[in-house]
Amino acid sequence: MRDIINCIKKYVEITEEEQFIIHWKELAKRLLNGINNEYQQKSHEPDIVNTIETIINNIGQFRAKNRNFNISTNSIFIHGPKYLVEFEYYGKKTRRELGDIIFILSVVYNGRKFFEKMTINQVKKTTKTSWNFGNNSSKEQLYLLSRFPSFMGANRSLIPMKEFNLPNISGCLGSHGLLYSPGDFALISSKELEVILSGKNRLKLKNLIERIPPNITCCFPCCLLYKYDIDFEECLYILHKFLHFYPKYFKPLPFICNLPILGSSCISYNVYDFSNKYLVGHIGELIYAKKLPRNRSAYQFLQDLLNAIRRKAEREQSKNVLDFISSFYQYEYDNDNVDREYGESNYEGGGIGIIHTTVNLGEGEY
Repeated sequence: MRDIINCIKKYVEITEEEQFIIHWKELAKRLLNGINNEYQQKSHEPDIVNTIETIINNIGQFRAKNRNFNISTNSIFIHGPKYLVEFEYYGKKTRRELGDIIFILSVVYNGRKFFEKMTINQVKKTTKTSWNFGNNSSKEQLYLLSRFPSFMGANRSLIPMKEFNLPNISGCLGSHGLLYSPGDFALISSKELEVILSGKNRLKLKNLIERIPPNITCCFPCCLLYKYDIDFEECLYILHKFLHFYPKYFKPLPFICNLPILGSSCISYNVYDFSNKYLVGHIGELIYAKKLPRNRSAYQFLQDLLNAIRRKAEREQSKNVLDFISSFYQYEYDNDNVDREYGESNYEGGGIGIIHTTVNLGEGEY
């Protein structure tokens, strides 16, 4: 456990360094430019695929580094039909896309992955002052990303045709990205969004601020332990395990801090707010954690999806996609107990963007 403690401590330290902040600002700027370009062209929601592709391509690949750490962000847009999944919606079978963008953050220490977070994001765009969730498509999509019922890949989808059962432990495995004029972006957990709507069909930005305080809920008061340099290996393991399986019991407690990766925030009000929270690991579900509880089912799902994307790229000889996959697996997981039986896939799906950031903390003590 000592290596995990050292990893988190170093992460805390690097978030205050100038190069980390520069990367945060650069990511925000690129996101803003991509969104703003789409609004300048007066694109409408049916053109959302083009919007996502513009945003993803605008981010591209960039990095920041110094002698203590380096951060790299890489993005890819997979062309083709939507990533459709089949699931049951109030007693009847339906099909909906999985999402528009998958945000992934990997934390590397001593040359291996220690942590990984992911959120599957559905983008909603408005040219007015509110977002419409009144149609069946929006309602079924919100149902999927807030509840994660059992689902499987549909015909012509890259998602394997096997049953997936994903817990939504943090409440942020599924999220909605809300684009608003003149070119900004708010993110909210789909689970929280459903509560805010409570049967209503329209959402305004002010409804987010009224409903959820902009705090970051920490897993436990380890900020105090860190401050006073108390040995908390066993405390970290037990409390993190408790939070993993019983997160609701920690919600009322005033344990607020900025601890990277183990803190959680399911909302951001603008691009700069999102970029900061994403890079410090406060956005998304913890799908991989060395020696700590995590969402193993979501981790397995991501491996299945990336493998299907790789096989599609090999068939089409798509060098940029293969380079992206190679970059993702540049660093290995410890205890990678992933099922290699991926299930059947038609390899024709697409129309989704992936944004992956690696925070490499370099070498340190075990």
